[in-house]
Amino acid sequence: MINKLAIVIPAFKADFLKETLESIKNQTDQRFRLYIFDDASPHEIKELVEGSNLPKDVVYHQFDENLGQHSIVKQWERCINSVSEEEWIWLFSDDDLMDPNCVQSFYNALEKYPDTIAFRFNTDKIADHGELIRENRFLNEFNAVTFLNQKLTYNQESYVVETIFSKKIHDKIEGIPDLPLAWASDDLFTVKLALNGNVKVIEDALVYWRYSDKNISGSVNKHSAILKLKASRYFVKWIYNNQHLLKGLKPDDLAIKWYIRQIKTLQNQINIFNELAAVLRMSGHDFRVWKLYLRLKRDRSKLIGWLKKYL
Repeated sequence: MINKLAIVIPAFKADFLKETLESIKNQTDQRFRLYIFDDASPHEIKELVEGSNLPKDVVYHQFDENLGQHSIVKQWERCINSVSEEEWIWLFSDDDLMDPNCVQSFYNALEKYPDTIAFRFNTDKIADHGELIRENRFLNEFNAVTFLNQKLTYNQESYVVETIFSKKIHDKIEGIPDLPLAWASDDLFTVKLALNGNVKVIEDALVYWRYSDKNISGSVNKHSAILKLKASRYFVKWIYNNQHLLKGLKPDDLAIKWYIRQIKTLQNQINIFNELAAVLRMSGHDFRVWKLYLRLKRDRSKLIGWLKKYL
Protein backbone atom coordinates (compact mmCIF):
# COMPACT_ATOMS: atom_id res chain seq x y z
CA MET A 1 0.00 0.00 0.00
CA ILE A 2 1.35 3.44 -0.97
CA ASN A 3 1.50 5.88 1.94
CA LYS A 4 -0.37 9.12 1.37
CA LEU A 5 2.53 11.27 2.54
CA ALA A 6 5.91 11.88 0.91
CA ILE A 7 8.55 13.70 2.97
CA VAL A 8 10.92 15.17 0.39
CA ILE A 9 14.38 16.46 1.28
CA PRO A 10 16.42 18.24 -1.41
CA ALA A 11 19.77 17.57 0.27
CA PHE A 12 23.00 19.47 -0.25
CA LYS A 13 24.34 20.59 3.13
CA ALA A 14 25.58 18.02 5.62
CA ASP A 15 26.02 20.24 8.69
CA PHE A 16 22.68 19.43 10.34
CA LEU A 17 21.39 16.59 8.17
CA LYS A 18 21.97 13.97 10.85
CA GLU A 19 19.73 15.92 13.27
CA THR A 20 17.08 16.33 10.58
CA LEU A 21 17.04 12.61 9.80
CA GLU A 22 16.90 11.80 13.50
CA SER A 23 13.79 13.94 13.94
CA ILE A 24 12.16 12.11 11.01
CA LYS A 25 13.21 8.70 12.31
CA ASN A 26 11.60 9.55 15.67
CA GLN A 27 8.13 10.11 14.19
CA THR A 28 5.52 8.27 16.22
CA ASP A 29 3.58 7.62 13.00
CA GLN A 30 5.67 6.05 10.24
CA ARG A 31 3.05 6.27 7.49
CA PHE A 32 5.26 8.13 5.05
CA ARG A 33 7.92 7.54 2.45
CA LEU A 34 11.09 9.55 2.89
CA TYR A 35 12.76 10.79 -0.29
CA ILE A 36 16.31 12.15 -0.03
CA PHE A 37 17.48 13.77 -3.26
CA ASP A 38 21.19 14.53 -3.25
CA ASP A 39 21.80 17.61 -5.42
CA ALA A 40 25.26 16.40 -6.56
CA SER A 41 26.58 17.49 -3.19
CA PRO A 42 30.33 17.37 -2.48
CA HIS A 43 29.49 16.40 1.10
CA GLU A 44 28.95 12.89 2.46
CA ILE A 45 25.18 12.85 2.11
CA LYS A 46 24.92 9.19 1.17
CA GLU A 47 27.11 8.11 4.09
CA LEU A 48 24.98 10.12 6.52
CA VAL A 49 21.80 8.56 5.15
CA GLU A 50 23.20 5.04 5.32
CA GLY A 51 24.42 5.56 8.88
CA SER A 52 21.17 6.99 10.23
CA ASN A 53 19.27 3.70 10.67
CA LEU A 54 16.20 5.14 8.96
CA PRO A 55 12.87 3.34 8.44
CA LYS A 56 12.75 0.92 5.52
CA ASP A 57 10.58 3.10 3.30
CA VAL A 58 13.38 5.44 2.19
CA VAL A 59 14.40 6.44 -1.32
CA TYR A 60 17.85 7.95 -1.82
CA HIS A 61 18.87 9.33 -5.19
CA GLN A 62 21.87 11.40 -6.23
CA PHE A 63 21.42 13.70 -9.21
CA ASP A 64 24.31 14.14 -11.62
CA GLU A 65 23.79 17.89 -11.95
CA ASN A 66 23.83 20.42 -9.11
CA LEU A 67 20.66 22.23 -10.16
CA GLY A 68 20.32 24.17 -6.90
CA GLN A 69 23.26 26.41 -7.76
CA HIS A 70 21.24 27.75 -10.69
CA SER A 71 17.74 27.65 -9.24
CA ILE A 72 16.69 26.44 -5.82
CA VAL A 73 13.06 26.22 -6.92
CA LYS A 74 13.91 24.14 -9.98
CA GLN A 75 15.71 21.73 -7.66
CA TRP A 76 12.67 21.63 -5.36
CA GLU A 77 10.41 20.95 -8.33
CA ARG A 78 12.73 18.26 -9.69
CA CYS A 79 12.47 16.50 -6.34
CA ILE A 80 8.69 16.89 -6.04
CA ASN A 81 8.18 15.54 -9.54
CA SER A 82 10.36 12.51 -8.75
CA VAL A 83 8.08 11.10 -6.03
CA SER A 84 5.94 8.05 -6.67
CA GLU A 85 2.17 7.99 -6.08
CA GLU A 86 1.89 9.86 -2.79
CA GLU A 87 -0.97 12.35 -2.64
CA TRP A 88 0.61 14.72 -0.13
CA ILE A 89 4.02 16.40 -0.28
CA TRP A 90 6.02 17.71 2.64
CA LEU A 91 8.97 19.58 1.16
CA PHE A 92 11.42 19.58 4.04
CA SER A 93 15.01 20.76 4.44
CA ASP A 94 18.39 19.27 5.18
CA ASP A 95 18.85 21.36 8.34
CA ASP A 96 15.39 21.75 9.96
CA LEU A 97 13.60 19.66 12.58
CA MET A 98 10.11 18.34 13.30
CA ASP A 99 8.37 17.34 16.52
CA PRO A 100 7.93 13.55 16.95
CA ASN A 101 4.15 13.82 16.52
CA CYS A 102 4.11 15.87 13.30
CA VAL A 103 3.12 13.03 10.97
CA GLN A 104 0.50 11.74 13.40
CA SER A 105 -0.93 15.26 13.74
CA PHE A 106 -1.09 15.59 9.97
CA TYR A 107 -3.12 12.38 9.60
CA ASN A 108 -5.40 13.44 12.47
CA ALA A 109 -6.03 16.78 10.74
CA LEU A 110 -6.56 15.11 7.37
CA GLU A 111 -9.18 12.81 8.86
CA LYS A 112 -10.93 15.75 10.48
CA TYR A 113 -10.70 18.07 7.46
CA PRO A 114 -10.64 15.81 4.37
CA ASP A 115 -11.42 18.67 1.95
CA THR A 116 -8.42 20.76 2.94
CA ILE A 117 -5.79 21.28 0.24
CA ALA A 118 -2.87 22.18 2.53
CA PHE A 119 -1.88 21.97 6.19
CA ARG A 120 0.61 24.20 7.97
CA PHE A 121 2.54 23.71 11.17
CA ASN A 122 3.36 26.47 13.60
CA THR A 123 7.09 27.08 13.73
CA ASP A 124 9.97 28.06 15.95
CA LYS A 125 12.86 29.84 14.29
CA ILE A 126 16.10 28.54 15.78
CA ALA A 127 19.81 29.34 15.54
CA ASP A 128 22.65 26.97 14.65
CA HIS A 129 22.63 25.15 17.98
CA GLY A 130 18.88 25.20 18.53
CA GLU A 131 18.56 28.48 20.42
CA LEU A 132 15.08 30.00 20.01
CA ILE A 133 15.03 33.17 17.90
CA ARG A 134 11.28 33.69 17.51
CA GLU A 135 7.95 31.87 17.57
CA ASN A 136 5.49 31.90 14.66
CA ARG A 137 1.90 31.04 15.48
CA PHE A 138 -0.69 31.27 12.72
CA LEU A 139 -4.44 31.65 12.57
CA ASN A 140 -6.17 28.27 12.71
CA GLU A 141 -7.52 28.76 9.20
CA PHE A 142 -6.69 31.49 6.71
CA ASN A 143 -7.27 32.59 3.16
CA ALA A 144 -4.91 34.38 0.80
CA VAL A 145 -5.74 37.86 2.13
CA THR A 146 -5.40 37.01 5.81
CA PHE A 147 -2.08 35.31 5.09
CA LEU A 148 -0.78 38.37 3.23
CA ASN A 149 -1.87 40.69 6.02
CA GLN A 150 0.06 38.56 8.51
CA LYS A 151 3.10 38.11 6.28
CA LEU A 152 3.50 41.66 4.98
CA THR A 153 3.19 43.23 8.43
CA TYR A 154 5.97 40.92 9.72
CA ASN A 155 3.60 39.69 12.43
CA GLN A 156 4.63 36.17 11.43
CA GLU A 157 7.45 34.69 9.43
CA SER A 158 6.79 31.72 7.19
CA TYR A 159 8.95 29.03 5.62
CA VAL A 160 8.48 26.39 2.95
CA VAL A 161 9.04 23.50 5.39
CA GLU A 162 5.94 24.27 7.45
CA THR A 163 3.46 23.25 4.74
CA ILE A 164 2.16 19.85 3.66
CA PHE A 165 0.32 20.33 0.39
CA SER A 166 -1.78 18.34 -2.06
CA LYS A 167 0.27 17.16 -5.03
CA LYS A 168 -2.83 17.57 -7.19
CA ILE A 169 -3.19 21.25 -6.28
CA HIS A 170 0.56 21.77 -6.62
CA ASP A 171 0.31 20.55 -10.21
CA LYS A 172 -2.81 22.61 -10.88
CA ILE A 173 -1.11 25.89 -9.93
CA GLU A 174 2.06 24.89 -11.83
CA GLY A 175 4.23 24.37 -8.79
CA ILE A 176 6.29 26.73 -6.69
CA PRO A 177 7.03 30.10 -8.36
CA ASP A 178 10.66 30.32 -9.44
CA LEU A 179 11.84 33.59 -7.89
CA PRO A 180 15.56 34.44 -7.54
CA LEU A 181 17.16 32.56 -4.62
CA ALA A 182 13.66 31.23 -3.88
CA TRP A 183 13.14 34.49 -1.96
CA ALA A 184 9.38 34.84 -1.27
CA SER A 185 8.73 31.81 -3.50
CA ASP A 186 7.17 29.93 -0.60
CA ASP A 187 5.02 32.95 0.31
CA LEU A 188 3.65 33.31 -3.21
CA PHE A 189 3.09 29.54 -3.34
CA THR A 190 1.10 29.74 -0.09
CA VAL A 191 -1.05 32.54 -1.50
CA LYS A 192 -1.75 30.51 -4.63
CA LEU A 193 -2.59 27.45 -2.55
CA ALA A 194 -5.01 29.48 -0.42
CA LEU A 195 -6.72 30.76 -3.57
CA ASN A 196 -7.58 27.14 -4.42
CA GLY A 197 -9.02 25.89 -1.14
CA ASN A 198 -8.86 25.76 2.63
CA VAL A 199 -5.54 25.82 4.47
CA LYS A 200 -5.60 24.51 8.03
CA VAL A 201 -3.02 25.05 10.76
CA ILE A 202 -1.93 22.05 12.82
CA GLU A 203 -1.62 23.40 16.35
CA ASP A 204 -0.34 20.46 18.40
CA ALA A 205 3.07 19.96 16.72
CA LEU A 206 5.92 22.26 15.74
CA VAL A 207 8.48 22.54 12.97
CA TYR A 208 11.86 24.12 13.77
CA TRP A 209 13.33 26.26 10.99
CA ARG A 210 17.05 26.85 11.33
CA TYR A 211 18.51 30.26 10.53
CA SER A 212 22.23 30.24 9.81
CA ASP A 213 24.85 31.66 7.47
CA LYS A 214 24.71 28.33 5.64
CA ASN A 215 21.29 29.01 4.11
CA ILE A 216 20.07 31.67 1.70
CA SER A 217 18.28 33.73 4.34
CA GLY A 218 21.50 34.12 6.27
CA SER A 219 23.72 34.98 3.29
CA VAL A 220 25.11 38.52 3.39
CA ASN A 221 26.56 39.96 0.19
CA LYS A 222 25.68 42.49 -2.50
CA HIS A 223 24.83 39.96 -5.21
CA SER A 224 22.36 38.00 -3.08
CA ALA A 225 20.82 41.23 -1.76
CA ILE A 226 20.11 42.48 -5.30
CA LEU A 227 18.53 39.15 -6.20
CA LYS A 228 16.40 39.22 -3.05
CA LEU A 229 15.14 42.68 -3.99
CA LYS A 230 14.34 41.44 -7.49
CA ALA A 231 12.34 38.56 -6.03
CA SER A 232 10.58 40.89 -3.57
CA ARG A 233 9.63 43.19 -6.44
CA TYR A 234 8.15 40.29 -8.41
CA PHE A 235 6.10 39.24 -5.35
CA VAL A 236 4.71 42.74 -4.80
CA LYS A 237 3.96 43.30 -8.49
CA TRP A 238 2.10 39.98 -8.55
CA ILE A 239 -0.07 41.23 -5.69
CA TYR A 240 -0.73 44.51 -7.54
CA ASN A 241 -1.78 42.52 -10.61
CA ASN A 242 -4.39 40.72 -8.50
CA GLN A 243 -6.61 43.58 -7.41
CA HIS A 244 -8.99 41.42 -5.37
CA LEU A 245 -6.07 40.64 -3.06
CA LEU A 246 -4.74 44.19 -3.04
CA LYS A 247 -8.12 45.55 -1.93
CA GLY A 248 -8.04 43.28 1.13
CA LEU A 249 -4.72 44.56 2.48
CA LYS A 250 -4.79 46.79 5.54
CA PRO A 251 -3.48 49.43 5.11
CA ASP A 252 -3.84 49.66 1.34
CA ASP A 253 -0.13 50.41 0.88
CA LEU A 254 0.94 47.39 2.93
CA ALA A 255 2.63 45.63 0.02
CA ILE A 256 4.95 48.52 -0.82
CA LYS A 257 5.63 49.10 2.89
CA TRP A 258 6.85 45.50 3.01
CA TYR A 259 8.99 46.17 -0.07
CA ILE A 260 10.57 49.23 1.56
CA ARG A 261 11.27 47.16 4.65
CA GLN A 262 13.07 44.68 2.41
CA ILE A 263 15.27 47.53 1.21
CA LYS A 264 15.87 48.59 4.81
CA THR A 265 16.86 45.05 5.81
CA LEU A 266 19.31 44.75 2.91
CA GLN A 267 20.63 48.32 2.87
CA ASN A 268 23.99 47.44 4.44
CA GLN A 269 24.69 45.04 1.58
CA ILE A 270 23.93 47.40 -1.32
CA ASN A 271 24.71 50.98 -2.29
CA ILE A 272 22.49 54.02 -2.75
CA PHE A 273 22.23 53.51 -6.51
CA ASN A 274 20.96 49.95 -6.00
CA GLU A 275 18.34 51.29 -3.60
CA LEU A 276 17.19 54.04 -5.96
CA ALA A 277 16.98 51.56 -8.85
CA ALA A 278 14.85 49.24 -6.71
CA VAL A 279 12.47 52.07 -5.83
CA LEU A 280 12.29 53.33 -9.43
CA ARG A 281 11.36 49.87 -10.71
CA MET A 282 8.47 49.70 -8.26
CA SER A 283 7.20 53.25 -8.78
CA GLY A 284 5.30 52.31 -11.94
CA HIS A 285 2.96 50.21 -9.80
CA ASP A 286 2.62 52.62 -6.91
CA PHE A 287 4.29 56.03 -6.88
CA ARG A 288 3.86 56.22 -3.10
CA VAL A 289 6.96 54.05 -2.88
CA TRP A 290 9.07 57.22 -3.23
CA LYS A 291 7.38 58.84 -0.23
CA LEU A 292 7.92 55.73 1.87
CA TYR A 293 11.52 55.41 0.75
CA LEU A 294 12.38 59.05 1.51
CA ARG A 295 10.71 58.71 4.89
CA LEU A 296 12.93 55.73 5.56
CA LYS A 297 16.04 57.69 4.60
CA ARG A 298 15.25 61.13 5.99
CA ASP A 299 17.46 60.62 9.04
CA ARG A 300 20.38 59.42 6.97
CA SER A 301 22.44 62.57 6.52
CA LYS A 302 24.59 61.22 3.69
CA LEU A 303 21.54 60.61 1.52
CA ILE A 304 20.01 64.00 2.33
CA GLY A 305 23.27 65.69 1.44
CA TRP A 306 23.50 63.71 -1.82
CA LEU A 307 19.94 64.69 -2.76
CA LYS A 308 20.58 68.37 -2.06
CA LYS A 309 23.75 68.27 -4.14
CA TYR A 310 22.41 66.53 -7.22
CA LEU A 311 18.65 67.19 -7.29
